[in-house]
Amino acid sequence: MSSNIGPLAQEAYQKYLDASSIDDKIKRLEEFISLVPKHKATEKIVALNKSRLAKLRREQEAEKIRIKTTGKKASPFSIKKEGIQLILISDYHSPGVGKTSLLNLLTGAARDKIGKFTPIPEIGIYEHEKVRYQIVDMPSIMQEASTGIGNGREIISQLRACDLICFCVDLSRDYKEQMNLLLTELHKSHVRINVPPPPVTIEKTGSNKIQVFYLTSEAKENNDIEELTERIKEIAHAGGIRNGIVKVYGKIELDHVVDSLNPSIVYKKSIILGTKGDLALTKNGYDELEKSYSNIFPLVIGTSVKMRKIPGDFGKIVLTYLQKMKVYTMNKGIVAEKPLLIDSSPNKPTIRDVAIKIHRSFFESFDHAIVIRKDARQEKKKVGLDYELKENDIIELHTK
Repeated sequence: MSSNIGPLAQEAYQKYLDASSIDDKIKRLEEFISLVPKHKATEKIVALNKSRLAKLRREQEAEKIRIKTTGKKASPFSIKKEGIQLILISDYHSPGVGKTSLLNLLTGAARDKIGKFTPIPEIGIYEHEKVRYQIVDMPSIMQEASTGIGNGREIISQLRACDLICFCVDLSRDYKEQMNLLLTELHKSHVRINVPPPPVTIEKTGSNKIQVFYLTSEAKENNDIEELTERIKEIAHAGGIRNGIVKVYGKIELDHVVDSLNPSIVYKKSIILGTKGDLALTKNGYDELEKSYSNIFPLVIGTSVKMRKIPGDFGKIVLTYLQKMKVYTMNKGIVAEKPLLIDSSPNKPTIRDVAIKIHRSFFESFDHAIVIRKDARQEKKKVGLDYELKENDIIELHTK
């Protein structure tokens, strides 16, 4: 162990080596990492031990699954998705942030729960242009929720599966305190907010040790590739990989490699909803909130339940933010009532995307498609798989 990590960190590392249980090892290793001074000379040490920590957490989770008893009642925190699922979260505070009032404004649900502590999730359905949005008012997130405090693990487990996390921030209070708590607990729970997955993949193989490939011109522009390759191999080895292939597709940092080794990490889109916008001085609070977090949250929306203020096209805003587009399918001249949602990024969606989304067999036996586009010069067209679609197109697939 390097001598430039300091005596406190060295003592913590020895406690990690002496620990016997997985839980204790995790605790001691977390303590060690927090004590290591963060600079260029310790970058490798931190990355290696983050990789070891991720491996221990996987083992801990696997052990919990093994000993989990059967026959328990379904948890109220386990919510079956209906349409696009949005979850409202906030920090714990009294009086509350106003999540339940916001849920009621959008959906008309939970009217009798407004102003009361919400111990279990409240659910409502909001519809906009025939798209259904399931909005969940989740109990507040407390400090140390990532360790299980206040049903934290159950709450965060549901966040990991939703389409959009909505940070509800009380504009009449210290917004930084609220945001720091939420971001900290989610990060500790391996939920990454508004960042793409790192441009690196790692897969185990049966032999040939660890090989690293730089597959794009951007990947080949990484600094000191020779040294980077050795560090990647060391981190992968510390994470339990003995034989494997590492594929790099862009500029990376060592933490990206650590994250790629951790299957618990999820990448979620999120927005901020500022609440109580009708109160005095909240205009300044909103402006400061937006300015402070615009680098992480591209979308910050001010709301006021009292003034019934929320964008009338909130559903459309959410769809655009999630980079989804509505199209309609047609069968024998009858147009489906509900739209089909397809991803509109990174490339423009095509007939191929629709065919695969409905069922792989439509793609494999595809012959042609009829597309109806209202207000187009040619309203009805016979097209192939590569035809690019627009919002509200009507599509009828024909197979061989």
